[in-house]
Amino acid sequence: MNQDLQQLTKQVEQEIKPIFEKIEEICEKNSQKVLRAFQECKLQEAHLNSSTGYGIDEIGRNKIEEIYSHIFHAEDSLVRTQFISGTHALAITLFGLLRPGDTMLSITGEPYDTLQTVIGIGKEKSESSLKAFHINYEQIDLKENEFDIPSIQQKLQNQKIKLIEIQRSRGYSTRKSLTVEQIEEAIKAIRKVDKQVIIMVDNCYGEFVQAKEPIEIGADIMVRIID
Repeated sequence: MNQDLQQLTKQVEQEIKPIFEKIEEICEKNSQKVLRAFQECKLQEAHLNSSTGYGIDEIGRNKIEEIYSHIFHAEDSLVRTQFISGTHALAITLFGLLRPGDTMLSITGEPYDTLQTVIGIGKEKSESSLKAFHINYEQIDLKENEFDIPSIQQKLQNQKIKLIEIQRSRGYSTRKSLTVEQIEEAIKAIRKVDKQVIIMVDNCYGEFVQAKEPIEIGADIMVRIID
């Protein structure tokens, strides 16, 4: 390696050093959060043993759900190996919360392809979609990677919305992923108009990338897949 390239390498390393220091700080805080949850929830060797039978009141499963609730500051959690993907977990959540005649509103524009099929707005027709069960879907697009707060508030004032969906990850689009700060601002604006609407955050690929999680900033429910 010639001298000019070595010098450039050192210069770049110095420029990006604060970014990596911030990442390491977040990683350390979240690692401490997980370890503290293990301690405060009193995880024991017995919780790691296999079990047989129907799995009713299975202590290992109950404990991992308690730990997840503790880590993400949620009232409760549902952690299952039977959820095979993020889309599967989202579908279960949506079908659990919505009923015929309800309206779901996405405030991050069009969701990724697999969820479009679940909703019933994708290219593939499905007799098992939300639409097939007469659940309505509407969306408000982001503006320059920011929530369109005036349009969201106006929609809530003029129409009864049962559930608001926020997709934190960019999915397959070219937009940037959303930060906790952006989501918190949107939630505060929503609550000024409607305190009852369910706010659901699709947090797939978003956990532990910042010091706070969506439940801590006012979201009602957070969905993710265990990688």
